[in-house]
Amino acid sequence: MSQSFFDRRQFVHGVAGLAGVSALRAIPSHAAPVQNPPVQANGSERAIRALFESLTDKQKRDVCFDWDYRAIPAFGSSPRPAPEGRGLPLRLHVSNAWRITRPAIGSAFFTREQQELIDAVVRTIFQGDWPKKLAQQFQDDTGQRWGQGRSVAIFGVPGKGPCQCVLTGFHLTARALADSESHVAFGGAIAHGHQPSGFNEKPGHPNNIFWYQALQAHKVFQMLDGKQRAQAMVAKGMPYYEFGGKIDRTLIVPTSKLERPLESDVRFRGPKAQLPGLPVAGMTRDQKEGLRGVLASLLEPYQQVYRDKVLQCLDKQGGLDRCHLIYYEEHTHRRGDWDNWRVEGPAFVWYFRGFPHVHIWIHVAGAVETPVTSYFG
Repeated sequence: MSQSFFDRRQFVHGVAGLAGVSALRAIPSHAAPVQNPPVQANGSERAIRALFESLTDKQKRDVCFDWDYRAIPAFGSSPRPAPEGRGLPLRLHVSNAWRITRPAIGSAFFTREQQELIDAVVRTIFQGDWPKKLAQQFQDDTGQRWGQGRSVAIFGVPGKGPCQCVLTGFHLTARALADSESHVAFGGAIAHGHQPSGFNEKPGHPNNIFWYQALQAHKVFQMLDGKQRAQAMVAKGMPYYEFGGKIDRTLIVPTSKLERPLESDVRFRGPKAQLPGLPVAGMTRDQKEGLRGVLASLLEPYQQVYRDKVLQCLDKQGGLDRCHLIYYEEHTHRRGDWDNWRVEGPAFVWYFRGFPHVHIWIHVAGAVETPVTSYFG
């Protein structure tokens, strides 16, 4: 076997140790995130390069693209190339369910070694046992193993400018970023979901891997006084996906003008927007401490370098004090549960939609001009 094969195998085993190291650095739910965190070296860069170098020229034609490769995403099919001068870079797209390329990660298109390298990329994004949790999520939601319904694409060439690896599938858009200078957390918008007790999840969301985050948000609501609760609650206009029995799969681009709020809309509204909900700046010290605990729970699945980038981007826009905390009264499983809530700032969107099952939409950057495209899958 070639020396490069052994180098890649050694790399895969080396990445396996990241989870244990990262777990020791996890932000406890009661701790305040560090302001102005240092951005560390990104292990994803090595992982993406190892995967890229393992691919044949034929494979690269199917799953590797120029950094600004333009395509038009469409529900139910792989994105199609955009006509000259049209479309937006495919790497900017996010959906809760889509295939960015045709080949499944677990198919014969990829060798066993390449599948292990893709797993290594995943472990550079998610810390501790989160890769196993996401595999269980996919099994719960589809009845399939992790690689059967997931796809992958690489944008750019590792070591020759910006580069990222995008992983997609049912209830997933995730990104590994080989660019520590990026002003966008995760390299772009991401999405997660889970429905372990069915499409219409049972109250309390048993076995949902993300519900612990909502429980932290519940605790903050209990800390609010009557006036604050009234301001934090939004009675109508919750961003959703189904209207009049029909699913709205509108492709949202930066210039879209929508007739109603859609859950997949994660565009930034900027510092001058009149956001709904409770301004964090007016909360008491202990309430802010509780919200920092919510933020810590939201960041908990990811490796430290990605957490640091989120906090760095948030700090550039004024931190949590520039955000609003929103609880939606529509579409709840039972009274007292806040299935649907959101933390939003000038360039920060973290939307937890828990009805009828959990979807999470995330977009964080250091600049409000950051573009994104999206649709509900």
